[in-house]
Amino acid sequence: MNHNIIEQQVSESEILAGLTTAVVWIDKNENIGFINLAAAELLQLSQYRVIGVNWRYILPKLLDDIHACGTGRLTIHEYSIRLPDGQKSHVTCTISYYEMDGEDGWLIELYDTERHYRIAEEDERWHQYEAGNLLVRTLAHEIKNPLAGIYGSTQLLRKRFPDNEKAEKFLDVISNEVNRLKSLVDRMLGPKGNDEQEPHNIHELIAYVLEVVNGEKPDNIAIKLDYDPSIPEISMDFGAMVQALLNLVKNGIQAMEDHGGLLTIRTRVESKFTLGTKTYPLVAVISVIDEGVGIDPEVFDAIFYPMVSSKKEGTGLGLPVSQNIVRQHGGLIVAQSEPGNTVFNIYLPFDHNREEAQRISHQEKL
Repeated sequence: MNHNIIEQQVSESEILAGLTTAVVWIDKNENIGFINLAAAELLQLSQYRVIGVNWRYILPKLLDDIHACGTGRLTIHEYSIRLPDGQKSHVTCTISYYEMDGEDGWLIELYDTERHYRIAEEDERWHQYEAGNLLVRTLAHEIKNPLAGIYGSTQLLRKRFPDNEKAEKFLDVISNEVNRLKSLVDRMLGPKGNDEQEPHNIHELIAYVLEVVNGEKPDNIAIKLDYDPSIPEISMDFGAMVQALLNLVKNGIQAMEDHGGLLTIRTRVESKFTLGTKTYPLVAVISVIDEGVGIDPEVFDAIFYPMVSSKKEGTGLGLPVSQNIVRQHGGLIVAQSEPGNTVFNIYLPFDHNREEAQRISHQEKL
């Protein structure tokens, strides 16, 4: 009889462990007796080290609701939590009186409403961005053709007036401006495709970008690296991804130029990431976090639109170009911002997810 009970309890624990919903069970003394992988990832905890830890050290604000639940069931919508990395998240929390292994306690179910809302919102922004980007790309092509003619004409004029210093001076101005506009147009058009993708370590990518910015970084800004060294190589167009990440890092540095601060670059693996209509089991995440004043709320919803910038001398092309590059790699850039904490997350599917992600990204552009 006891053997059957143990088998039933083991089976119950296995079921809870395999749920994609974040589940935690605490005993009557408020100590954690069980936590599944989904809950550990959501709360940024070690699944095994947290066993036996008192719940007051995890989410103390929830204790009053747990006791109010008693032997019943209670659901809390839009419950705000602060994670160990300092970021805020919102969850729907359901508390149920629940017996496990013959011991009374409470089962806490957590649904990450913040993440799903944020991903859906960013995906909607991408659809809106594509509509604007189509116009920009059309205009870029129309601009590029006459630029080639203007540049060719300057070369002919140089040959016709080889010893005319005054003409040479004006031709230099024209040539320089043509090259500047051509560079601007190329940034509008973005990378040409995925033919140049090869496996690279994302930490080598970050190291390369930091070499570029270190010479121009003010002394009052420090850089902190927080790596997950276990992340495998990802196929990418290295040069394009350098540009995508460089734009984010430069923005973070510029946001702190006046008062200084800490720029954190973090890498992690995230599970169950949704892109469009597809959920991927694992993706790599590169986070660029600054302590600047934050993005102006009036422009935040449009930061991935071309020509939108809160900076006086900004072109409004950096973020759209970065988003375009990452999307061509099957990924997505997600932003969140408040004063003192602005985060840009680059999500990149691993290679075994890449073909499907790129197919979805291509379909969205049609």
